[in-house]
This record gives sequence, structure tokens and C-alpha cells, in this order.
Amino acid sequence: MTFKAGATSSKPTMKRGARYAFTVASAISAVSAIYHLIGGTPEVMHPLYAANLPSESAGILDVLWYQMAALLVGAAVATLFAAYRIHWRLPVAWMIGSHFLITSAICLIFSFSYFGNAWGLPQWVLFALIGIITFWAANRSSDG
Repeated sequence: MTFKAGATSSKPTMKRGARYAFTVASAISAVSAIYHLIGGTPEVMHPLYAANLPSESAGILDVLWYQMAALLVGAAVATLFAAYRIHWRLPVAWMIGSHFLITSAICLIFSFSYFGNAWGLPQWVLFALIGIITFWAANRSSDG
């Protein structure tokens, strides 16, 4: 077998920073999930439980609360896999990144609606950051 200078491989290559960026997105998601469950549950859900809401309303809020926790954990796992599996990067960016960018926009809309400013629901920053990082990192990977 001979090797020629400048020969390219058919395997996808990774540009600098993509693995690091996906790992950072994973860490942000994981820390957000921990904070969501440990810090957010007493702050948000406990007052809702004390409000004596109808069971149907309380049940829906519980589902939504823990669904967000599951999304954050799932995003942490998916972005960590994408850090080490190049073929995962673009699908993860589209699924996780776009979902978090949309969630960020939803948080901003409701933050302005309820509080009159962007900082009533500051979690939009983390969602946007994860979304931007995943798309940036996916763009840093190429096939050739």
C-alpha cells in the first residue's frame, strides 16, 4: 500500500473545535437538567401544588415539567454522542439545536408578555446557547 502526499480519505473529518463545542453543549444541558430538577422544582412546582389546582391541570403541569427535564437529559446524552460520532452531528444539530432555538423564542415571547422584558424567563439564554453551539459545531464537521 502506498501513500501519496495530499491524498484524502473518504472518512468524514473533524475541523477543530467541533468535539469541544458538542461537549460544552452537553455540559450546559446536563447542568441545566440538574438545576431544573433541584432548584426549579421547589421554586416552580411546589407553589403550583399548593395552589390546589384541578387534578387535570396539575397533572399536565407535572408532565410538562418532567418532559423538559427529560429533554435536557436527552440533549446532554445526544450532544455528547455527537462529540465523538461525526455522523450524529448534523441530525443532533437539527433535532436538539432547532428545538432549543424554538424553545428559546417561546421563552422570550412569554417573558415579554408576562414581565415586559427578556429577563422574566432568563432560561431562554441557555436554550439559545445550546442551539447555537450545536449548529456551529455541526458546521465545523465536513465530509472530506
